[in-house]
Formats: sequence, structure tokens, C-alpha cells
Amino acid sequence: MQVTANGIDFVCQIDGPEGAPWLTFSNSLNTNVSLWDEQVALLSDRYRILRYNTRGHDGTGAPPGPWDLEDLASDIVALWDELHIATSHFVGLSIGGMTGQALALGWPERINAFVLADTRADFTGEFAATVPGMIESVARDGLDSLVEVMPLRWFTDNVRAAQPDLVERARRLIASNTADGYIACAGAMTRLNYIERLHEINLHTLLICGAQDLGTPPAGMREMAARIPNATYVEIDPAGHLSNIENPAAFNAALFPFLDSFDRATT
Repeated sequence: MQVTANGIDFVCQIDGPEGAPWLTFSNSLNTNVSLWDEQVALLSDRYRILRYNTRGHDGTGAPPGPWDLEDLASDIVALWDELHIATSHFVGLSIGGMTGQALALGWPERINAFVLADTRADFTGEFAATVPGMIESVARDGLDSLVEVMPLRWFTDNVRAAQPDLVERARRLIASNTADGYIACAGAMTRLNYIERLHEINLHTLLICGAQDLGTPPAGMREMAARIPNATYVEIDPAGHLSNIENPAAFNAALFPFLDSFDRATT
């Protein structure tokens, strides 16, 4: 379905029964709503689930850049308003988690349970050393270079060898998106700087990270968990950057009880 919000036409998908608690998933860079298929298949009996393609991704409109993470967070709020969602659980992975931090800092009253997966709160280290070169490459050559290189960063060596279908799925996801969307979203990531504000997030929070995540490594997420009050950290081994599709059983084993614990505490 298409939903117009913030002046942008968003590709969205809604699953689950009307009247159930809302749960919103936010994607990583260069993916689409199908990133969460494994989770939605098991959660859509008890939640009303919103998935959306980030601006500039796979059919969703792209206003002129540059964009900031606060812009991406305002997209979620606008979607919630358009769909009459007063509050929602939130799960964001990678840039979805960065967007989630902007959302939690700007609109905390709209969030119930809050989950950040395979993400980070500052633009430093290997992340900062890698992203500008990728932006330059896409600006010069389009997404073709990412189609080959990105799955090597997303998945562990064993998974790439044992599950070539997963790698091909990742390549299809990347190819479905736009160079302009990647450049503007990646540009927003270069201005990521929430690390000193994480103590302001006073939500029921879960952080999940793949033990072999190269782009947003566990050490950074452990620091985030230490700075966020009421945060729980779970490390998934084995898993790389897309931990929810590389090791969905472990990811779900962390996510589902966490959401359930919030629902039980508030009913």
C-alpha cells in the first residue's frame, strides 16, 4: 500500500489484527520491508505491524537532500499520524536504529517498547573510515559496487559459504533501491552524534547486536547499553550485521519475550 506522509509517498505494509498493539519496524540501509519477513510471520497474530520503505528506497519518494536522521524520524511520526497510531513499539536495525534514536529523543511519548539492533550512536572508527568512500563510489558508479561488496560486510564467512541464497537475497535488496536514496541516507549517517544524549532515553529498551557485526560492532552497542537507562543488551553469536535474517531464531528469542514483558507490565 502507499501512504502519503511528510509530503512523501511511502511504500508501506500493514499486517496483523485491527485493535492489536502497534509494532513498527524500520529497515537498514539498502533494504526494504521484506527485511522483517521472518519476524512478522511469527508476530502478526498478536500485533498490528507497520513496515515502510525508508525515503529513497524501493518505491518510496525522495525529496531533495541532504537529509538528517531527524528528518527520517519525522517520517515515522508523520506515518503514525496519518495512520492514527497514537503509540507503537519500535524496532530499528542499522540506520533504522539511528533513526530510532532521533525518534526517542524527539518524540519519546509515541514509543512503547524500544529496540535498537546492529546500530551505533556516533560516527567514528571503521564506520567513519568506510562510509564516505562508499558514498563516493555510489555517486560515481551507482549501486553496482555495493551489490557485490555489501553482502561481504553484512554476513559472516560461514553463512556466505553455507547460505548463498541469503547473499543473493541481500544483493536483490540492494539492487532494488536508488543511488540517490543511498547517498542521502548515508550522508545523514555521517552526521550521527547521539552518544552523549543516550542518557536522555528513558524507555523500556533492548539492544541486539551480531557478535560478528563489522559495521556496527558489539563494543559500540555495549557502550550504548551502558549509557541508556533501563537498557538490556543481547549479543547474537553467530551473526553479522543483518542479525535478524542471519540468525532469526536467536534474534526472535531476544525480541519476542522483551515485547511480551512490556505488554504484560502495561495490561
